[in-house]
Amino acid sequence: MYFLIDFENVLSEGMKGTQYLLEEDTVIIFFSQACEQIQQGCFRQIAQSFCQLDICKLKKTGKNALDFYIATKVGEIFGGGYSGKTAIVSKDQGFSAVKDYWRLKVQPKREVVLGPTLEQCIVSANENRMRTSQIREELKPVKLETEFARYQEQRRMREILEKAFADTGYKEQVGAIQHLLEKQSGKKILYLDSVKTFGKRDGLEIYRRMKRLVS
Repeated sequence: MYFLIDFENVLSEGMKGTQYLLEEDTVIIFFSQACEQIQQGCFRQIAQSFCQLDICKLKKTGKNALDFYIATKVGEIFGGGYSGKTAIVSKDQGFSAVKDYWRLKVQPKREVVLGPTLEQCIVSANENRMRTSQIREELKPVKLETEFARYQEQRRMREILEKAFADTGYKEQVGAIQHLLEKQSGKKILYLDSVKTFGKRDGLEIYRRMKRLVS
């Protein structure tokens, strides 16, 4: 999927969602002399995704100049034979004209998606269901009191585990041990997961100690 970033418009805030980029994605950042800096964390996540990355700096200033760059690039992408979705990351509603133009071309595989962040564009495009579902899960609203109660229970369990494994060589593994316990999948699955995660000998010893906590 193509992501064309109107960086002059959204700045680093619009890069929210870089952790969901895939190797098969292409990201092109359009910017001007007025906005040459990006948060290091954003750029690091782009690099770690191994997606295709390009940048395009505005040569001459002018009203809506960068918008014309982006609109032209959309035409170049689709004109070059690409059949898929191209996202324009911008808060500028003027890009709705670009979206409408390609919609009128009656080529359903070629679609322009608009959004103020990478994250929202990924959800709107829904081109990769796995990452779309992941983002929707992260954005799902939850009750603060319910989540706080869950947090307190996790802290309580962490303290119990730290005491239970304090005199063993597994105290550095308490985080992974707690993760297994929180699955709440029954003793048989807990045993199998323990052996799979820590090996037969260590897994058996860890399981024996965990079993006392869930019995």
